[in-house]
Amino acid sequence: MVRKILEEKPIPLGQVYELLKVREESGINYVQRVTAQHAEKLSRNAAYLEEFIQSLQEEFDLPRILLVQIINLNPKTPVDVRVITGDRLSADQIEQFLTRYAEFVATATTLAAEKEAKEEVEEIEDSFEDL
Repeated sequence: MVRKILEEKPIPLGQVYELLKVREESGINYVQRVTAQHAEKLSRNAAYLEEFIQSLQEEFDLPRILLVQIINLNPKTPVDVRVITGDRLSADQIEQFLTRYAEFVATATTLAAEKEAKEEVEEIEDSFEDL
């Protein structure tokens, strides 16, 4: 069956993982499974990530594709950002970007931990209901 491409846009690994997780229920192939495992290791909270990308687009006036590549790279140093952006950002802007990114990672990690804790509590509650 031929599928028609309706839209094409770069998405970060967090969203790739979320999409593959949904498709996994109906069955995915080996390449998709390996991709899902890789994306899971590097994924961030997908819903929050979209908001973050849009705010970065407004603040730094960078194309979405560059922001997605930077986020997928998981930058730690100014060089990591400079490799993707070239001369589009000044040294001060890169430092500001890294600060914002570190805040994003901290928030996404906290959200993921809260979600995981909530799921654990629900599992425990479900197991008590079975008794």
